[in-house]
Amino acid sequence: MGLKDLLKKALTGASDEDNRKNKAKMREIFNSLVADGDAYTLIYCHMQDSHNAVVVEVNVHSNYIVGYKPGEVVIVPVNAQLTEWGEAEVFNKENGGKIASSWTGYCSASKEGVHYQLEPITYDPGIKASAKYSVAVTQSTAEVAEFRKFFKAGL
Repeated sequence: MGLKDLLKKALTGASDEDNRKNKAKMREIFNSLVADGDAYTLIYCHMQDSHNAVVVEVNVHSNYIVGYKPGEVVIVPVNAQLTEWGEAEVFNKENGGKIASSWTGYCSASKEGVHYQLEPITYDPGIKASAKYSVAVTQSTAEVAEFRKFFKAGL
């Protein structure tokens, strides 16, 4: 990794090499879990939930590969290294799924018994302490805007 990539990783959380590898890995994971996975647009989302325990504040970091296409959203929880993932959760009208976008920039997907709050990101600076809990990937403002627009329109 050259000096330019080291600087890029510190500022955006992902070097060009990290970005290419992790986007390819996200697609591979998604396609292994979802039939016709290439029909979905993918985006990386994360969420940090903070709550107070008795003496300390506890932060829980969650990472998601979110695939979306007209009429359907699929969410796959992953770890920050993209080495472990959970089951694909499908949201569509047939199973009572609902999606929404809030004015604060968060998106949500829910159906009976399941709720996800998602934060699509353009980048997460690598110098932040929480960067180690996020997938090293960058996304354009256009990609994030399109995702939010999709969620705002609903299923």
